[in-house]
Amino acid sequence: MTADYLFGVIYVAAAPVDGLIALVLTFVIHRLLSALRLYRWIWHAVLFDTALFVVVWAMLVHLLPPLLAGH
Repeated sequence: MTADYLFGVIYVAAAPVDGLIALVLTFVIHRLLSALRLYRWIWHAVLFDTALFVVVWAMLVHLLPPLLAGH
């Protein structure tokens, strides 16, 4: 079974939707870490943000399908 989301009568592939949600969550986490001044302890902020995005996206891909399958 392919992972799709149904918006009204339109099926949308899960990867772009999950990626967009992960991007928004990564931005929120980035702002939180910046506000807490934790980025001064990170050697390469862009590399950290990229890794954070990948981790958040992987967590979404792993956690969202069971949550949405519960109807």
